[in-house]
Amino acid sequence: MGGALVAFGDARVPIEDRGLVFGESLYEVIPVAGGKPRLFEAHIERMRQGAEQIGLPGAPSADEWQAIYGELAEAEKIDEGLLYAQLTGGTAPRMHVASEPREPTFFAYLRSFRFPRAEEVARGVRAIKHPDERWGRCDLKTTMLLAATLAKRAAADRGASEALLIGSDGGVREGASSNVFLVEGRSIVTPEQSHHVLPGVTRPFIASLATNAGLGVVRDEPVDVARLERADEVFLTSSSQLAMPVVAIDDRPVGTGSAGPVASDLAARARRAFDIE
Repeated sequence: MGGALVAFGDARVPIEDRGLVFGESLYEVIPVAGGKPRLFEAHIERMRQGAEQIGLPGAPSADEWQAIYGELAEAEKIDEGLLYAQLTGGTAPRMHVASEPREPTFFAYLRSFRFPRAEEVARGVRAIKHPDERWGRCDLKTTMLLAATLAKRAAADRGASEALLIGSDGGVREGASSNVFLVEGRSIVTPEQSHHVLPGVTRPFIASLATNAGLGVVRDEPVDVARLERADEVFLTSSSQLAMPVVAIDDRPVGTGSAGPVASDLAARARRAFDIE
């Protein structure tokens, strides 16, 4: 709110904010553990690059991000949580192309969140396959999340928590709110990066943990549905889940139908790296 710290319930966005009426906005969700924002620089850089690509001014500098987090942390006293930040095209009369320069809108808030522990990881999650109906630039972390929301709703209707999005070519892309990994023997495979796949910040972090664990990490490989269904393990990565095993897809067990050893080990390594007890 113009650089001011306000109570959560008092925060407001103008009715003609371009993020609200046109979806002209980017966002980041940053894990906070042990009182520290994790993978902070990578999240900052992703927003900066996204803002440059869609012509949004006003992405905060690293120093500004640190100051914003510092104020929120001091006010909220949260040791474990998620930092949400959004940058929009600002407020202007409702026209597709703004007729005058506008001041961008940036806001952020910090909320408590408990990252999955060993017991949640051991249970894993269920997923469904779902057609990818999103727009063509999903490599940008915009707030245009209707298609992802509908996919999540379809998953929930079938007793699952994630939808694995399948392109018209039959390729596996990503989850509605996660990146996807396959375990094939001692190798880790993730669908190739494209305009249809968000360059997740947690994705390379987990890949680096896999390398440290002596696994072969393969990136940028096509993954079709048949390959997905043959995998020894499937797991998801995201800022909120870190690494989460998938135990069933469309009610068909993945591997043994329980959380696999590779995904479980990587989840434990991620918790240790973030100082999560």
